[in-house]
Amino acid sequence: MRQVLFTLPIFKESFPPDGIPMYGFGAMLFICFVAVTLWGSRRAKQTADLPPERFQDMVIWLFVAGLIGARTLYMIQYANHFPDKSILGLIGAFFKIWEGGIIFYGSALGGALGYGLFYWFVLRRLKINGWKLADAAAPLLALGLAIGRIGCYLNGCCWGQVACEECRVVPLGAAHFPLLSAHSRQQLVREQFLQTSTGFTTEGRSPFGIYDDPRTRVKTVEVGSPADKAGVKPGDLIVEVNGKPNYILLDLSGPPEKIDHALGLLKGYEDPIKHLSDGRRRVMFKDYLAYLESRKALHAVPGIDASATDQLDDEIREWPRGRSSLTLEVERGAEENKSPPVKLATFVPATIGLYPTQLYETVSMTLLILFLLAYYPYRRHDGQLMVLLMLFYGFHRFVNESLRIEPVVGMGLTLSQWGSVVIVAAAVAMEIYLWRTMPSRWSAEEPAASTPPTPAPASTVPQAAETKP
Repeated sequence: MRQVLFTLPIFKESFPPDGIPMYGFGAMLFICFVAVTLWGSRRAKQTADLPPERFQDMVIWLFVAGLIGARTLYMIQYANHFPDKSILGLIGAFFKIWEGGIIFYGSALGGALGYGLFYWFVLRRLKINGWKLADAAAPLLALGLAIGRIGCYLNGCCWGQVACEECRVVPLGAAHFPLLSAHSRQQLVREQFLQTSTGFTTEGRSPFGIYDDPRTRVKTVEVGSPADKAGVKPGDLIVEVNGKPNYILLDLSGPPEKIDHALGLLKGYEDPIKHLSDGRRRVMFKDYLAYLESRKALHAVPGIDASATDQLDDEIREWPRGRSSLTLEVERGAEENKSPPVKLATFVPATIGLYPTQLYETVSMTLLILFLLAYYPYRRHDGQLMVLLMLFYGFHRFVNESLRIEPVVGMGLTLSQWGSVVIVAAAVAMEIYLWRTMPSRWSAEEPAASTPPTPAPASTVPQAAETKP
């Protein structure tokens, strides 16, 4: 998985620390757009006599409409991933398309609505045969799906269920995504409790141990995990994360005037003081003793609620996209016999093996493209290629969806499986309609070849009268 393919070293102030990231998901969308536009311009001209410039206009129109539909359906299906339900919050989340989170059936619905508008305002006036255009577009849609799923794989979204390679053969091999930046972390770690974020568990923080060191201390390490191979051991106190101190974070909440008074009593914290969105103030301590003295000083300010965590816990909760590695420095031993800090090897926490359902769809759609192109000369009527695309994709998606971890919406089926049922039913209805209304190319008779007249027998040809001199 490569969420970020490379980084342009410009505008580092706006895009810290390395510059503008080029995301794998966005790159595949761009490649998809270019490939469909170039190939489609030729197919639309040859198949439906649609001028290339009009086809390019249509691609832009459908691309935008499809993205809107795909993102909208995703936000409806995974509403729990968008806690900010305000208008501005939902609009802001909607435009974070580079983070992934689109559903093909949403794009199909949005694209269909966009095509309807484009046909009414443009294609109808050009007298374009919509069924011939549908046959031109069918392989293009399969191409878009094949390329788009590569983007899903790079992004680490649209993953499959847990795959036990020791139990059975997994086609193409199980996928292990960098866990800290993978979309699957929400379900694998926080919802289904199948693994930890880092490969190790931590000692819990007691709400009564307000004077304890809040920095992360390792409790157990998963045997054979990247963390284990990097040298993480039970009892390690993490003092540095990715080259920076594992700061102690102290959050204060309460009336603003009391928070201001409390901040005046605290000493030894790092500047600046952070203002959190919910009204809390956050101060950071590099040294535990400075934190301890400040925590004791808070007793002089009643009405203030204080909670403490550390930089590692905060970063893992909202891990930056594109980063996947973790470098830790730890202290070992009891307080009176503490060893000097030990810097561990860099490691990348990985997901457990998952079915690479993204790649399954890429392979399936590539084969479908070849089939549609080979079948085109033998189609019975115009529009049949689109029917076949809908049928085969509907069957594929229904089966492929059974390998994914998706919420069930009714009768044991996911939303996309119900979408597959609708697509297959629509394809059958469309084929029945076209079979009854469109002329068959299979029954067209070739005109009989013209044959030269048969010459008459010589005995029947009248002889010229013989003349005498």
